[in-house]
Amino acid sequence: MRLRIILLIIAIILGAVAVVAVIAYINNIRTTAEEEVEKVEVLVAVQNIPRQTTVESIIANEAVMLEAVPRKYLANGVLVSLEDYLGYVVAAPINEGEQITSTRFIKPKDIGIAFIIPEDMLAISIPVNEVIGVSNLINVGDAVNVIATFKPSEEQIEVIEEVPQELEEILEVEEGAEEAAVPVEEEKPQIISEITKTLLWNVEVLYIGTRILIEEEADEAGGIFGTAQRREEQTLEIRTVTLAVTPEQSEKLVFTEEMGSVWLALVSTEGIEKEDTTGQTYDNIFE
Repeated sequence: MRLRIILLIIAIILGAVAVVAVIAYINNIRTTAEEEVEKVEVLVAVQNIPRQTTVESIIANEAVMLEAVPRKYLANGVLVSLEDYLGYVVAAPINEGEQITSTRFIKPKDIGIAFIIPEDMLAISIPVNEVIGVSNLINVGDAVNVIATFKPSEEQIEVIEEVPQELEEILEVEEGAEEAAVPVEEEKPQIISEITKTLLWNVEVLYIGTRILIEEEADEAGGIFGTAQRREEQTLEIRTVTLAVTPEQSEKLVFTEEMGSVWLALVSTEGIEKEDTTGQTYDNIFE
């Protein structure tokens, strides 16, 4: 009798365990089916996004959008908004169709730019404003043409204007000196007048940022024991564009920044073929 009771209890326990196992199995199947069917809207890249691209640029260019993805296939840390990542940049290239996760972004101050400079080239920054920088439409990875304008000083013009007179005196003495007349036939207007000419072609933009300068100004103020000085600090923000250039191009760019002025022209994604332009001066601008 006791044995039958024990066997009955064991049978009841085994039956309960079997019921629980079946219920758990059914719930697992139901959850799996729901995960495969249920979809969640998350950010997905709709185009390839290069490294160093700013979040602001991603938003402006609509490079990502919300798409419904089955819950089962959601990546860890996937995002539904980029609002919390304003001021960040892309740490590694993002491929089209890839889910946007928090690990894809990093603060610019936490990375260096040296590793993205092409081999045998240099990175050089120039100050720009909204006009020079094509209304702030230039983004990292774009290509630009650098257009330079030079205005010679009055001293340069006076020196160059005196040269032809000296050459004329020499030519009067040396009759038939055809070779000596060559310098007179040089294009003097491009030297003695203002000129605008494309300096560099298809230059890659490595980085766009803002440099903050703090200037101190001394202000004299009268005091009980005489004149005292107090200093006031002024903060100046300068927007810069960093370009990838060869050593020779870097020299041209710095020289132009020091002696002339620079404009940037945004180039299409296919690039533009270099042309041997004559440049524009007062003598040919209306041709």
